[in-house]
Amino acid sequence: MGLDILGVISLKIFNFSNFRLSIQLLIVNLLIIVFGLIFLLIFNYFLIKNDKLIENRIETSINELKKITSYLENNSIINIPLYQTNYRCRVIDKDIDAELYEEEKCAQENLFLNTLELSDLELEQFTAEQYILQNYSNKEYNIKIFNDNWIKIADSDNPYLSNEVSQSEIPEKPQKTSNISSFYKQSYFNVFNSAYLYILKSRYSKYLTNKTHEINIVSETIREKELSKKIYINEQGKIINIISSPIILNQKVYGVALLSFNLIITNDDLALSSINLLNFFIVLIIIILILSYFFLRGLINPLNELTKITVLERSKLRNTENLNYPIRYDEIGILSQQIQIMSQDLKTQIEQLEKFTTDVAHELKNPLTAIKSSSELLLRNTISKENKIKLIKNFNNEVDRMNRLISDISNFSRIISEIETESFKKIEINKFFLNFKKNYMGNIKGISIKLELDESIFEVLVNEDKFLQVILNLINNSFSVSKENSQILIKTEKFNNNVLIKVYDQGKGIKFVDKEKVFERFYTDREVSRNDHSGLGLSISREIIKSFNGSIELTESDNFNFRGACFMIKLPLNIKNKI
Repeated sequence: MGLDILGVISLKIFNFSNFRLSIQLLIVNLLIIVFGLIFLLIFNYFLIKNDKLIENRIETSINELKKITSYLENNSIINIPLYQTNYRCRVIDKDIDAELYEEEKCAQENLFLNTLELSDLELEQFTAEQYILQNYSNKEYNIKIFNDNWIKIADSDNPYLSNEVSQSEIPEKPQKTSNISSFYKQSYFNVFNSAYLYILKSRYSKYLTNKTHEINIVSETIREKELSKKIYINEQGKIINIISSPIILNQKVYGVALLSFNLIITNDDLALSSINLLNFFIVLIIIILILSYFFLRGLINPLNELTKITVLERSKLRNTENLNYPIRYDEIGILSQQIQIMSQDLKTQIEQLEKFTTDVAHELKNPLTAIKSSSELLLRNTISKENKIKLIKNFNNEVDRMNRLISDISNFSRIISEIETESFKKIEINKFFLNFKKNYMGNIKGISIKLELDESIFEVLVNEDKFLQVILNLINNSFSVSKENSQILIKTEKFNNNVLIKVYDQGKGIKFVDKEKVFERFYTDREVSRNDHSGLGLSISREIIKSFNGSIELTESDNFNFRGACFMIKLPLNIKNKI
């Protein structure tokens, strides 16, 4: 139960419709910013994760180390002079024993030679130092060369191992940021590089080994005779990568070259790509906020106008006819048009209701006045018995008329309300009239119904019961004015995308100048007793046909044999789009 209540509360909180449009748009923009920042974080994470800088540096360092060892193998493994020997005779004739000659004798005969004693092949220090000094003194790598006796003979960080000369670099003074943009850029670089170093340290932490002395690496490399790599953390917390390679000639190891470097360094190029993406995102957010502001103004202002107009319309102010509804071509414009149409329809309905109330009061007042006059005459008791009977008959007729009038008014109100909720279905007009004539029971005047139906198929979307009621109203009106044994003609024909239904009779007809008045409530020009008709039938028929998006009107008859009244109904055809 508690969870259900919390769920309902959370739904109410997170339902945007509970907030004003400005708050809704603000929340949407905030969500865009939040999701954009999350995307940037994810993007930067994968940018760092997939960075190939370290792999490229390792590959480059291996190639450099191979280049160093290749050079040393070809140029630094030589015989080193040990000491100078005494003069020895160079024997020209192999049969002469040079040792028998004295030094003067050898000199006279030019048989002596000055020679040096050379060592076995070994890694020479001077050549290695010069090569490292000339090529790697200012690079990010630290190069150290060891001979096969584990003695360091060259070091790029200390190129002059044979003397005590030391070099010290003058630290550069940090440049002060000159403006906000430089400060922003430098701050972002610092943050990005911190995250960069943290992620890469986590990535390479599984490859870390315990720090060991360089001599151990040298001895291991001499023993294994192959390139090896080790990663460890130094005292400053930096991850150092050491690559060692043996210096080999004729399958013999004469020394080892060590290359070490800081494995993880800041990557300003990657940080620049990241900050460019962030700047683009910031500019995009600013543009979205500006456009949202103008969009919100364009959305809220017309809605506020519609709200004010609705309040004025509801207040029934006299000047509501001069209200300016927003004219737009979007959904707000459509809403404005629909509100305006709804307001006009509501006003029309109110006016019709007021007029209907007035008409009902007028129609009821007439019989009530007649009843009151008759009752007053009866109360005076001054009239003859024969006149009393006439008054009583008139009294009863007026009561019957009131009863019929009240019933018709009730039916009218019910039908008008049902029109709003009626259900439609497709019917075929010609088939409808054929069934109607087949089921027609006739009338006391012997009036027959004649059909002239077009051969086309006319499908319309209507409420069949209400449509039947309209046809019956027209036919009953024709019965009331037609002579005995006459005919009523129902004709159908096509007009554009509509079907025209004409109902003719052979009565005296209706004055064409009254073609609109006949559809007014309680109107009748019949010579027959008003007790039989309330004058609501045609008014009801017009309302029903309007609900079918059609029209009904009184027209002049175009049939010589039916010169009475002619009512024409126009209904839109239900046309299917055929490919």
